[in-house]
Amino acid sequence: MHSKVTTEVARLGLHYASRALIEVQGKVLLVKRVGEAFTFLPGGHVDAGEAAVQAVAREIREETGLTAEIGDLIGIAENDWQQNGQHQTEVALVFRARLAGIDVPAAVVSKEPHLEFIWADKLQLDTHHLHPVALRDIVRNDTGQYQGFVASDLA
Repeated sequence: MHSKVTTEVARLGLHYASRALIEVQGKVLLVKRVGEAFTFLPGGHVDAGEAAVQAVAREIREETGLTAEIGDLIGIAENDWQQNGQHQTEVALVFRARLAGIDVPAAVVSKEPHLEFIWADKLQLDTHHLHPVALRDIVRNDTGQYQGFVASDLA
């Protein structure tokens, strides 16, 4: 549940979020809203007074019922889009993470009917329309050292 402050900021079109880069056997866990073509990394809004690392673990637990073990902060992802005729901008802290007990890319069932989870091959992130677009090459070309990236689709 989002706080009143978080909801008000989101209404204005600015979103502070935390997201998780979860990789298993060369596949990356992505999320998409049912009926939309683009995907994004799991996670979501950081509530007022909540640490970003706690927010991403909470969001993953709420959306999947699974426990996420959150690792290092590895970068920042900025994204923008239009929603209902209003410009939206998200600034997300991206953490390396893993799902407790998940060592193979097994099906992840959404607890929220408007979301679905997909394991995508790192070489097919274009096909899955990962956003922000700038994040695709960073994930695809991983050498295991993401420290300090900024993936921005903002002009």
